[in-house]
Amino acid sequence: MDFRMDKSSWGMIGFMCLTMMYFLVVGAGSAITFSGYLMSLGLAIIVVIVLLALSSIPVFIYCYFVKKIPDLDYSVRLAFVLTLIGIGSEIFM
Repeated sequence: MDFRMDKSSWGMIGFMCLTMMYFLVVGAGSAITFSGYLMSLGLAIIVVIVLLALSSIPVFIYCYFVKKIPDLDYSVRLAFVLTLIGIGSEIFM
């Protein structure tokens, strides 16, 4: 597995963290303190790590059958697409 990442992958990870934190803060309501922001940031980072880990499974399976070296960028892109689908389902439903 290749663990080097493009700059665009770092941007996607940052966008996913900010998106997860936004939905946590908005869901908490208006009375949120500084410690609430820190907890939502920590939970957002954990959620993004879990999302990247779960999206690595289909990447490994696909790369095994295609005989290609798995790359971490593929997992980041899949997690980013899943985040965009989540945003779309939150906005349009």
